[in-house]
Amino acid sequence: MLHEPFSVRVPASTSNLGSGFDTVSAALSLYLTVHVEPTAGKHIKWVQGENSGFSFSQEDNLISRSLHEAFSLLGSTPPGLHISMENPVPLSRGLGSSAAAIIAGIKIAESVSGSTFDADQIFQVAYPLEGHPDNLAASLLGGWVVSWVNDNQMQAEKLLSTLSCRFVLAIPQTKISTREARAILPKNYSLQDATYNLQRCALLIHALNSGRKDLLREATSDRLHQTFRAELVPGMKQLLNLENLAPELAGSLLGISISGSGSAAIVLADDHYDEIASWMLETLSDGNTQASSRVLDLDTTGAQIFPGGDTIRP
Repeated sequence: MLHEPFSVRVPASTSNLGSGFDTVSAALSLYLTVHVEPTAGKHIKWVQGENSGFSFSQEDNLISRSLHEAFSLLGSTPPGLHISMENPVPLSRGLGSSAAAIIAGIKIAESVSGSTFDADQIFQVAYPLEGHPDNLAASLLGGWVVSWVNDNQMQAEKLLSTLSCRFVLAIPQTKISTREARAILPKNYSLQDATYNLQRCALLIHALNSGRKDLLREATSDRLHQTFRAELVPGMKQLLNLENLAPELAGSLLGISISGSGSAAIVLADDHYDEIASWMLETLSDGNTQASSRVLDLDTTGAQIFPGGDTIRP
């Protein structure tokens, strides 16, 4: 077992991208960083940092749960550890905070035990804890990812992409749980709506692969979830409809969607990032939703382990 300190860095993620519901995701340059120092004995000491965000209670600690599940897969128990973290990823905003925590716990187990888990083993542990595949896939693999589930087993593949863009996020103060965002969805859909999304999800994969920015506006449109979830965030409907978007910004805004289950909105853009962010915040504010903004890049590396335990800078 490893006896030297180390750090695990896991990217946040956005999922769905409109039409790719529970299928398409992307890793973002915003990172959960967990610092780990092996200690004597079997006690794990959790240090609640100022910016950790996560609960360290036994019931809610996803890092702890995935860490122990991974050691169960190895037929063992974790050694003594001292664990602290830095987490700028907002919780309950559709940015994959829980998936990042789950992947972090598994990578800690992998590093401490000296074992090497393949993606299938990691997903075997992670998927039952998360319940949907897309954010897990992006946090582990990095880049643009497609994921699917078969017989309750998830799989994922990293997508080849020539698309060059940045991500402009509007992050409301309002939190939305995944459970709440799923409960609002209808139980049945029309054939026309299902076909609409299948067509545009296929178009989205093509647009990412070929770098066809001109296809993204149509490829990120959706009829399965965004219309319903937009009702949870005042001003979101207006954002998705591009209301009051200045003509000079229209060419730079490639596509817009709710990030994951919300409450954040995310724009794929290739210029005018700050101006697009201002439009997003003003549109939400007109609906009495206060938000902050960030401009991020695509993370291409996924979850990483660094020796030494020092703070890792992206």
